[in-house]
Amino acid sequence: MALWTDLIDPATLTGYVREALGDIEKRKGNLARFLPNRTVSDIVVRFVAGQAGLVAEAKFRAYDAPPKLGTQPSGKRFVLELPAIGQNLPISEYAQLRNRNASDDAILAEILVTAKLVTAAVADRIERLRGVVLRTGKATIAELATDDDFGRASGHTVTASSLWTSATNVSRLADLQTWSDVYEATNGTPPGVILMPRRVLRVMAAGDEFKTSLVGGGSRPATVADVNAIVEGAGLPPIEAYNRRTSAGLILPDNELLMLPAPVDPDAWEDSELGATFWGQTLTSQEAAWEIEDADQPGIVAATFRDEKPPMIAEVISDAIGMPVLANANLSLKATVLS
Repeated sequence: MALWTDLIDPATLTGYVREALGDIEKRKGNLARFLPNRTVSDIVVRFVAGQAGLVAEAKFRAYDAPPKLGTQPSGKRFVLELPAIGQNLPISEYAQLRNRNASDDAILAEILVTAKLVTAAVADRIERLRGVVLRTGKATIAELATDDDFGRASGHTVTASSLWTSATNVSRLADLQTWSDVYEATNGTPPGVILMPRRVLRVMAAGDEFKTSLVGGGSRPATVADVNAIVEGAGLPPIEAYNRRTSAGLILPDNELLMLPAPVDPDAWEDSELGATFWGQTLTSQEAAWEIEDADQPGIVAATFRDEKPPMIAEVISDAIGMPVLANANLSLKATVLS
């Protein structure tokens, strides 16, 4: 199948899908605020995991005495190959025949709509993997049978001793304070946000600690603002609801919560100690016929193709290499709180 550039070339379509990817993530909410995007001109990433925790204290010294020799924080050296991802959506012979009298602008519009779809498919799968990585401390990809373990401490995967669904008098605040203390003991800093699905937030707000008493002895369920006021008043980080869903279901199960560092800009990878979503450089981006500048080659790319023999089916293809990675897995903590 030949590259089809009559209406739009790969470099232009690549610019379009990259902008669409950003728009999709802003509109739907995304976990790139915790694992921000980083492009690399490679298919391999190298890093030392686990170096953001507590460090050995310096020693006082006498004047004219040399400083005491310190040690680097312990960590595990990782070399990871980034997997390939993409989607191909055909424009059928029939659809092309129906559009045979359409203007070039109308056909281009259909190509762009299809390009958005293949971009959304990549965005949703990467977002699901971000969720897996943050929940489990591992990058588990079922279709490739891979399971990269970033070494999160077992104490950062917990279950409430009494699930919040069991009774309204189960202390949600006590659980959150306990887990926040575990997080801070490991990292030397408290979590910056508590991320939870709306179901968890509703059950949390139904707890006795959050009920608002009314004149006459009644009460009403707490609002999100009420919950956050009480939570932050207890010295805990703010709660943020996250409920993104794809064709495969919720990204985060609706019975868990996450404690994470404060979110950053989705493209400010240098501001995140937790990790990043690495986007590598595809072979297609380096193809001369695609005319993508060297500096622009890392990241998602897209192009249109068309068969030159019957049935002359056209295709819009997205192509990427990428994976979210935890550089400091202990900056995440997952708690199961509902049945």
